[in-house]
Amino acid sequence: MTLIKRVFGITIGILLSGCANTALHASRAPRLAHGAAIAVAPFANYTTTPGAGARAASMAASLLLTHGLVTVSAMAANHHNRLPLGLEPNPTTLLRKARAMGARYVVEGAVQEWRYTIGLDGQPAVAVTMDVVDVHSGRIMWTATASRSGGPRESVGVLAEDTLNAMIQRLLR
Repeated sequence: MTLIKRVFGITIGILLSGCANTALHASRAPRLAHGAAIAVAPFANYTTTPGAGARAASMAASLLLTHGLVTVSAMAANHHNRLPLGLEPNPTTLLRKARAMGARYVVEGAVQEWRYTIGLDGQPAVAVTMDVVDVHSGRIMWTATASRSGGPRESVGVLAEDTLNAMIQRLLR
C-alpha cells in the first residue's frame, strides 16, 4: 500500500510540474545598505491588461516588506494606466522623487505579460522585469527578468505573486 501511495504521489508531482513553465534570469545580487529605505516606482505596463503595472508594483512593495526590508514606500502612480513605448517615466524625475522621500534605492520595473492565454484551458501567463537603482548614482545595481505560465486552475494574481517573490528572493541572496 505504501508503494502505491508513493508512486501515485510521484506521478501527481510530475503531472503538476508540467503545468507551469518558468524562466528567471537575474544579475548578481548586490549588497544593499542595511536599513536603507527602498522606494517602489510605478511599473510600466506594456500589456493590454489595465492596471497590470500598478498591480505588479504594489505586489513588489508588499513582498519587499515581508522579506524584512526596513522601509518600503510606494511612489505615486502616474495617471497614465498604460504608457506607450517611449513615454516611460523620466529616470531623473524618479530618482529625484525617491531622494526626496529619503530612499537609498528605487525599484522600478515593467510588465510585458499579465493575462490568461486564449484557449480551452485559459492558463495564466506573466512576464515582468525589475531593476534596483542606486538613488545617488543612478546606476542599476541589479536587474532581473522572469516569465511564467501556470496551470489551468491557477490565477494570474497567484502566478504574479510567486514570480515576483522568486525575483525578490534572488535579489536578497
